[in-house]
Amino acid sequence: MSQILNLSRHTSDEEAQYLTSLLVYHLVERCGGQLQFTAEEVRQIRNDLSTKMVQIQLGDDLRLRIINRLPELQ
Repeated sequence: MSQILNLSRHTSDEEAQYLTSLLVYHLVERCGGQLQFTAEEVRQIRNDLSTKMVQIQLGDDLRLRIINRLPELQ
């Protein structure tokens, strides 16, 4: 199951993945060019992905949120 829930009628899942990568790049640039995670933080993020997912919405603005996965998507 994809970890990105695309709520836009105007983009494909591949485009949503690409836009998500661009948003991550933008975030890192805004944080001074570097984000750092410990090994424990990475393990926790991986565990969280079983109950959470990224939601991307395209409209006049692009919105990216972390949401709880619906039970049928877990």
